[in-house]
Amino acid sequence: IDDIINEAFAHIGGEAILGEDVIEARRSLDLLLREWQNTGFSLWKTALGTFTASTSDASTTLPTDLIDVIMATVRKGSTDMELQRLTMGDYERLPTKSTTGRPVQYAIQHGTSAQTMYLWPLADAADTYTIRYRYFGYTDDNSKSTYNADVPTRMLPALTSGLAYKMAIKRPGIDINRIQMLKGIYDEIFLVAHDADRQRASFFARPSFRL
Repeated sequence: IDDIINEAFAHIGGEAILGEDVIEARRSLDLLLREWQNTGFSLWKTALGTFTASTSDASTTLPTDLIDVIMATVRKGSTDMELQRLTMGDYERLPTKSTTGRPVQYAIQHGTSAQTMYLWPLADAADTYTIRYRYFGYTDDNSKSTYNADVPTRMLPALTSGLAYKMAIKRPGIDINRIQMLKGIYDEIFLVAHDADRQRASFFARPSFRL
């Protein structure tokens, strides 16, 4: 962390770094990572979660480090089937939430400390259903300068340039033109990192003609 902070302040220039500047930089670093995560830009922090669907409870509290669920499947025996995601509004509009069977849909309610998954229909008692969900989670905190940033090395240039831009806004005496320059550098490096970090899959287009 200390190397990232020193490099970011080198980009900014100006006065020498004080102890308060380092503390403020660590806070800005955490907020910057949260911004990335809120846009889904933390695929390196994905993990797999599982739980057995309850026959009596429609909701399950998910891990506290979970930001959002990318996809979910229901496993019966050795067969997985993907669940369809609903908004909480769509879930609330379901007329019979007590219906039982094989779960086919889910909704995520975002809370202040944890997220909750709702399934529909409820799992029936005759079979055992395992819910498997892939999610992305929060990065580790940056409370000490001796910690390593919880990002892959390929993301360090974007993290450093982003911190330089964030701190330049707060640091007194920094020319507005330099702030705009730092923002431009950050936007460019972040875009490259974001494009490189996207999951890739083959895409096939099949034309359809109607006579």
